Amino acid sequence: MGLGELLGIKQIKLELKGNYTIEELFDKIKDVEFEAGEPKLVKNGFNLLIAFPQLDRNNQVQILGYNGKYSVTRAVQPAGLENMVANAALDKLTGGWSSMSGGMGNTKKLCMELVTKTADKINALGI
Repeated sequence: MGLGELLGIKQIKLELKGNYTIEELFDKIKDVEFEAGEPKLVKNGFNLLIAFPQLDRNNQVQILGYNGKYSVTRAVQPAGLENMVANAALDKLTGGWSSMSGGMGNTKKLCMELVTKTADKINALGI
């Protein structure tokens, strides 16, 4: 296990055969059954990304990227503006302690495992 994984950072590059937009990639995987749950195309700020259901408020599997280059990653900030605002408010109330809790424990470990399983499944599709 590398330093990134010890810190809770996990990102796996997808090996895609096509140069897809995020919408095209979503269309190719939206009906695939993933252990991480059902993927959704989500607007996150100015960008679109593919997000799987949150495991908790600090752990979510997401697919990010552009120009046909995408990675599956463990995100500590769930996608969507409403989640960003809620987490920021809670962090302010707790002096930042609420975000730190997402970097520890079994949920983080599960999320990192789901990143690997999700990337492996998409890569196995041969798309």
